[in-house]
Amino acid sequence: MTLRTALGAILLLTTATLGGEWSQTRFIVDAAEGLLDSYTGRVYVMLGRSPRREPRFGPDWFNPSPFYAVDVSNWTPGTPIIFDEEAAGHPVDIDELTGQDWFAQAIFRAGETSGIGSGEGTVYSEPVPVQLGEDTSLLADTVDEGRPLPEVTGLEWVEHHSPMLSKALGRDIVHRAGVVPPSNYDPMQERTWPVLYVIGGFPGTLRGASMSMWMWGNAGLSEEAFIVHLEAETPTGHHAFVDSEGNGPRGTAFVEEFIPYLEQRFPFEPNAPGRLLTGHSSGGWASLWLQLNWPDVFGGTWSTAPDPVDFRDFQRIDIYDEGANAFEDRDGQRRAVARLGADRRIWYDDFVSMEAVMGDGGQIRSFDWTFSPLGEDGTPRRLIDPDTGAIDPAVAEAWKSSDINLFVQEHWADIGPRLAGKLHIIGGSEDTFYLEGALRNLKETLETLGSDAQIEIVEGADHSNFMTKPRRKRMVRDMIETFNQSP
Repeated sequence: MTLRTALGAILLLTTATLGGEWSQTRFIVDAAEGLLDSYTGRVYVMLGRSPRREPRFGPDWFNPSPFYAVDVSNWTPGTPIIFDEEAAGHPVDIDELTGQDWFAQAIFRAGETSGIGSGEGTVYSEPVPVQLGEDTSLLADTVDEGRPLPEVTGLEWVEHHSPMLSKALGRDIVHRAGVVPPSNYDPMQERTWPVLYVIGGFPGTLRGASMSMWMWGNAGLSEEAFIVHLEAETPTGHHAFVDSEGNGPRGTAFVEEFIPYLEQRFPFEPNAPGRLLTGHSSGGWASLWLQLNWPDVFGGTWSTAPDPVDFRDFQRIDIYDEGANAFEDRDGQRRAVARLGADRRIWYDDFVSMEAVMGDGGQIRSFDWTFSPLGEDGTPRRLIDPDTGAIDPAVAEAWKSSDINLFVQEHWADIGPRLAGKLHIIGGSEDTFYLEGALRNLKETLETLGSDAQIEIVEGADHSNFMTKPRRKRMVRDMIETFNQSP
């Protein structure tokens, strides 16, 4: 259902109908005085089964609880916002809501995170029981002050202002990372160290740094190199280190601003063999993209389960095919976007519908922010029509500049010799998000071009279960061999 504007969303409260009682479920949302002078944006009512698990941290991709959204402009507290059957909703509209024991929470979204209710400055209510067939009043009276990054032994949080991104986006932007020194690092010792840059999967939060420290340190890297976990999250999702109209020059800013800063602040090897990359899922795609675009800056990438590396197989959709549709295949069969084993668990139409209510920050919409040109409204044009699933051919054409398989073919004469020994990619043959087809296409292309790229598609593996400790140890051994080439 289309989101309403503030004019249609904000109504005067009445307390009775012709029958004297409300016969419909509604949510009446307001904010405490003094927390919001004026608010323009999306307001949410999110439901859950328990008040102890706050609904504002949803929705769960694989099992979303109902949630609803209304857009407002220059709204001020004291004028209640009415959520009724006209509010946008997923997976059911408010007038279709059934069942018992729902708890509702109101959220005025804010902050620099991709999540609906987790950003600093977000104003939200306590979860309260829902009365079906009646009004449920929700008063947003708490401000999310942000969660400080945890203090972790052996992990240092680093920030650096980005003039390049701040100018492009018109607001203050900082590069952020978690830096893990080698366990035998002595700051008084005059020596330089190689570094492994790690990029997490969607949404690319900084909080994955502890996992990176454990994963790669335990695999044999703890005494060999610094580990730097990079933040890739924005309010629009994972920026994938692409220079884009919507997210700004993320790749260039990383290479030209953040790396020089880190190499000035820490004793990093200032050469390609001393700078390696790895990443998983969206981070797998991003690490491969950085290596391809800056082949002389980085000495190799170990990319795992990357997002689609060939847009002819974008989770089984050929976006260049005339009449392509994300919701149905050529035979009219409903298209899935995720599976668990043989069980198709998320359907494309459901997933896009969910994201339409979420607004920015979802996985599919983040691809638009990364690959699409801006439209007349200043936001990226959508590849997928959220109502019909139709692929916009003009947007698909614009995406070609970020299609890794096309990029490799078009630039191989230049970058091919400079990538010798640097490409290592692993994925599963039964990827949870249907990413294996695109990886097979890229593998075939690189073999045809005569590349020595190591691409392994693990038979029977899904999106992550191939990342066993023995495989990680093997990857680290290969990384160390590259590090040893540093002059």
